[in-house]
Amino acid sequence: MKLRQNAKELVLIEAAGLGFILGEIRYNRQTETVLFALEKAAFFDLYFPCAVIYDQKTGPVVRPHVVTAMTTSSIRVQRSRVSCFILESDLHPALSRQYTNLIESIMAHQDRSLPAKPEQDHDPDKPPSPGGTRVVSIKDGKGKK
Repeated sequence: MKLRQNAKELVLIEAAGLGFILGEIRYNRQTETVLFALEKAAFFDLYFPCAVIYDQKTGPVVRPHVVTAMTTSSIRVQRSRVSCFILESDLHPALSRQYTNLIESIMAHQDRSLPAKPEQDHDPDKPPSPGGTRVVSIKDGKGKK
């Protein structure tokens, strides 16, 4: 049985060469904690990485990181390159709000850009497909012997 990542937490990290990155770290709640994933694992995945910059007028601002344009899911971060991290419980609420609003807008934009699935019309005049059904009744098999 393969263990799956069933928990996630927002984390702000400072990674060498990338700056301040805000993203979701995912882990298996039955076998590890978020601290284990950040402190003990040689690598960890950071989903939806966003850069955190400081604007003198508005304060901290969350924007998609340039790395986000190069991936569709996550980036793998080497733990030894991380100099510090801040867990979701200690993050400023404005950063969390900006991040969730940004992710929601990205997801809404992706949903709009996907082509709509055509409705399958069930025309009674149309003959059934030549392949027939793929479900075989056990009772039908017994009567054929």
